[in-house]
Amino acid sequence: MQRREMREQREKLIVDKSIDLFSKQGFLGVRMSDIARETGFSMGTIYSHFESKEDLLVACAYTLILEHKQLFELISALDVAPIEKIITVVQCSWYVSTHHPDLIEIDSLSMMPSVWRRATSDRIDRLNQMHITLAETFLQIVLEAIDEGLNGYSKYDQDEIERLANHLTHGMWGLCVGLSSTAQSGYASSLCPNKGEEHYSHFVINYTNFLKGYGWHEPEPDAVFERCRSQALNCLSGLERLGAGVLQ
Repeated sequence: MQRREMREQREKLIVDKSIDLFSKQGFLGVRMSDIARETGFSMGTIYSHFESKEDLLVACAYTLILEHKQLFELISALDVAPIEKIITVVQCSWYVSTHHPDLIEIDSLSMMPSVWRRATSDRIDRLNQMHITLAETFLQIVLEAIDEGLNGYSKYDQDEIERLANHLTHGMWGLCVGLSSTAQSGYASSLCPNKGEEHYSHFVINYTNFLKGYGWHEPEPDAVFERCRSQALNCLSGLERLGAGVLQ
C-alpha cells in the first residue's frame, strides 16, 4: 500500500471515530486525547492530520455532507415529478434531523465563525463548496417544479423565476430546520404529548400549506406526502450512518 493511501485510511478512521465520539459526548465533551485513545494513534499522528479539534470537526461535517450528497443523487434520479423530489428531499431532512440531532449538531457547529477561526482554510473551503453544490442541485429541482408543478408563474421571465426559486429554496430549508428544532424542544412536548406521528403530522401540514402558498394545487396532499415518505425511507436505507435508527 502506498504512503498516500495509508494516510487517507488513517484520516478516514480518525474522522469516523470522531463522529462517533462527538455524537455521544458532544463536541465540547471530547478531547483530542480521547480521539487518540479511541483510534489507537498517537497525539502526534492526530495532529499531523488535523491542526485542531475545530479542524477535525469541519472534516467530520464534510464527511456527513458527502452522505447527504449521495441522498440528493438518489432522489434526483427518481422517476417522479419534480415536486415529489422536493418533498422527498425534505422528508429525508426531517427524518435525519429528528432521528440524528447529534449529526445535525456537528454540521451546525462546523459553520460557526468561532470554529472557522481555528480550522484550516482548505477544509473550510471544501465544506463551503460542498454546501454550494448541494444548494445548486436542490435549486435545479425547484426550477423544474416551478415549471411543471406550481401554478401562477407562466408570465414570469427567467430572472423572476430564478428569484422565486431562491426564495422557495430558502423557505423550504428554514421551515425544515425550524420544525425539527421545535419537535425536539420542550415547547413541542407540551403541544404534542404523543410525539412521533403527531410531530410528523405538524410537519406535513406546515409543508403542505407552504407549498400551497407557492401555487401547489394538489387535491390529495396527504397521499403525496405518504408516497414521498416511502421514497425517502428507501433512499435512506442505503446509507449506513444516516439510515441507522430511522428505519427502526
